[in-house]
Amino acid sequence: MQRSPKAQAWSASLALIVAMLWLGAAPLSAAPSVSDPFTAPLDVRRQEAALLPAFSADLNAAEQWDRYTVIARVDPEKRTISGRLRLEYANRAADPLDRIYFYLFPNLPEFGGRLDIHSATVDDVAVRVRYESKRFLLRIDLPASLPSGASTAVVLDFSAAAPLDAGQRYYAAFNRERGVLALASALPMAARHVEGAWQLATPLFRGDLVTGDTALYDVTLTIPAAWIAVTTGTAIESQNDGAVQTTRFVSGPQRDFTIVLTRFPSISAEVDGTRITSYFRPENPEGGRAALDAAVNALRVFNRRFGPYPLTELDIVQIDARKFLGVEYPGLIMIDRRLYAGERAGLEIIVAHEVAHQWWYSMVGNDVQNEAWLDEGLTSFTQVVYQEELRGAAAAAREIDGFRATYLRARQTGRDAPLKRPVSALRGNYTAIAYAKGALFFQALRVRIGEPAFDRFLRDYYAAFRYRIASSDDVRAVAENACACDLNDFYRDWVLTAAPVAVP
Repeated sequence: MQRSPKAQAWSASLALIVAMLWLGAAPLSAAPSVSDPFTAPLDVRRQEAALLPAFSADLNAAEQWDRYTVIARVDPEKRTISGRLRLEYANRAADPLDRIYFYLFPNLPEFGGRLDIHSATVDDVAVRVRYESKRFLLRIDLPASLPSGASTAVVLDFSAAAPLDAGQRYYAAFNRERGVLALASALPMAARHVEGAWQLATPLFRGDLVTGDTALYDVTLTIPAAWIAVTTGTAIESQNDGAVQTTRFVSGPQRDFTIVLTRFPSISAEVDGTRITSYFRPENPEGGRAALDAAVNALRVFNRRFGPYPLTELDIVQIDARKFLGVEYPGLIMIDRRLYAGERAGLEIIVAHEVAHQWWYSMVGNDVQNEAWLDEGLTSFTQVVYQEELRGAAAAAREIDGFRATYLRARQTGRDAPLKRPVSALRGNYTAIAYAKGALFFQALRVRIGEPAFDRFLRDYYAAFRYRIASSDDVRAVAENACACDLNDFYRDWVLTAAPVAVP
């Protein structure tokens, strides 16, 4: 995130017909009788549509990922999404589980909205809906203990509502304002279970919010025909009767599934097989083109420097953010509308930053609340790479100058901190540490181990941790392997302590 200073339509499948009938859409004449789509497991091979052909084999790892099937209706006038979610959940822990937790992000006060769970079943057995942590958590007690290695299916009937024109007061990525209904994190998400413990802390809005494990999503949405659904992943089939349209999307391996509805015009381009689409207000066509151009350049540069982006689509949507300039979600970027009418350099670098997050946050995950520097620092450093590739060493040096100035101001006023520090402990210095010092760490690492080893580090880090959660220690291990050297002192001074490091 940067804070302030669809696809080919196929004929409708049986699953879509069931979806429309279940959701109360306009009746279809002579609709066949078919089984409930939630009785069948998610079809992993359908997910290939979201991946470039060279990455279809990534789905061979699908047993490692949970699977979500969603059928829902979105009403942009009422600012609601309602439907049913089926989670195919595997216990990958060593011990049995007696419960499963879900995150309900719209119930955080900063969202200004609401997410309700109306009923729940586990393997067709009704269970009680229990909320915890001021409704941020949903607790599902399992009818029987789930052994290690076993799977279960949880079905939730849910509805969520977003605020109206609330970008000044609440989180604008969950809000309807100026022709956009943004529904970030609107779906219930299974909580992470790490080393025998549920990760249940309520996130702070000082940084990004969602640390999610990679999963597969199969999402069918019914919306008014006049609106466009922009989502994570790609559409594989659609039906439009003139009043409503129902479209089925598949995500590919992703950490979250995000939905935006708009009626904006759009323009598209293709880079290395990935289709990039920019949605923008009608009065900002030049800004919409500039956002697309920046994303095209960024994707081309990062594909070459880090390793290819594996997905077929990437979308950029202009929204009214107010409190931030840009925010990343898997396969979908939201950019504040002020940048589209202003000086183009600001729009360009924010778009490039959010595109880089598709590598560092989305593909390579990290705990964004406890080790925010891993994605924000590396993504900020990626701005240096972007400038270097497009405009040369002088532009890259100016980018580093900005990070250096921000960090040194913090250090000179006693606000330095180790990089490995949770956002809860970064008060008044979050940007200076997670973004600026984080970017400078990677520049200093580059100087320390040399250009060839540093390039290997970036590519090896991406290859080793794509679809996984990386840690600070993993960065050190991959870097040491790339340079065949000992980085203990370097890592200690930058990451574990607030030693007076030599700033590059």
